[in-house]
Amino acid sequence: MRPVVIFAAGFVCFIKWNFKKMKLKKKIALIGKFLFFAFAIVLASCKEKNVPSIKIASDDSIEIQPRESSSKLKENFWTSENGIVCVLIGYGFNDDDFVKNAINSLEKKFGLTENGGLVLPIVFPDDLHGRISSLRDIIEKNNVHGIVLLGAPENTHSPLARIKEEWDGNPPFNVFSIFPQDDVLGQEFTCSFVIDHEYAAGIQFGDAENKNEDDDTLALLISAVEYAAELPFILPQDSDLYYHVQAVAGKRKVARYVDSETGIQSRNHFIILNSAE
Repeated sequence: MRPVVIFAAGFVCFIKWNFKKMKLKKKIALIGKFLFFAFAIVLASCKEKNVPSIKIASDDSIEIQPRESSSKLKENFWTSENGIVCVLIGYGFNDDDFVKNAINSLEKKFGLTENGGLVLPIVFPDDLHGRISSLRDIIEKNNVHGIVLLGAPENTHSPLARIKEEWDGNPPFNVFSIFPQDDVLGQEFTCSFVIDHEYAAGIQFGDAENKNEDDDTLALLISAVEYAAELPFILPQDSDLYYHVQAVAGKRKVARYVDSETGIQSRNHFIILNSAE
């Protein structure tokens, strides 16, 4: 902005001496030229902020280093500074193709903890040596902000229950469970919420349907991880929980799970309705 100030000061001095003597047309033309040059100088000064930095090394060689654009700086937005999100990929989703696609997608969007990113992927049974109880050790060794379970295997609720007990029933992180294969009551007790399918009897899916279902599941997983990362509080199991689950589900419509035998509606167990597109 300094060139603009100098230019303006000189112009004011010039006006004091000559402006009164000029005709109207010349006055208008002069003002127009001033505005044009002022705009050009401002534009040039703004561009200077984005020019590459130049450094002269000890051997008198010149090194040019381009400045990072704002878009590049935003790529590293997700970090583990405020805690990580553990993502357990269990039964029904632990085939090689889905795991590879899921981890690549999570790494691209959030970054993995091994590189300073947000997500710690855990594949069952490989990463836990076939013992779901080992999940407790991983959680306790890390600064966990949230946990997302996809296809939680049998007895997943056991290590989560022990952790919950250690925190007097109030662990400092949310646990989202998607399509678990664990005990229903155990999942409801240890998780912030549970999302399940509304299965239609007698329907079998072909390869195309399976591919679409995998893509939809992956989108739901990424949405859950993002929600777990951004949520600044522990979700209470109240009437507002439905709206949080619906926000995670996105366009998929959800409803509270109702036990077929007792008719009791669950507080934190939801189903994705098949009728939703």
